[in-house]
Amino acid sequence: MNHHPVKSSRIASIGYDESSCTLEIRFHQLATLQYQQVPARIFRDFLIVVSKGRFYDGVIKGKFPEIKIK
Repeated sequence: MNHHPVKSSRIASIGYDESSCTLEIRFHQLATLQYQQVPARIFRDFLIVVSKGRFYDGVIKGKFPEIKIK
């Protein structure tokens, strides 16, 4: 999965696999998390929003099945 570095105090990079609708988020201080069943538009919006942390908290966290990678 290709990752895109982002400007955020909490998030280092985000990646998306369209074939499985999987969003992967690498945090600076925490683990890497994968979210399942995420529509592609959520990933596209995530890339362009100014506040990645606020978007994560409001749109992604707790809204999709989560898997801790490391």
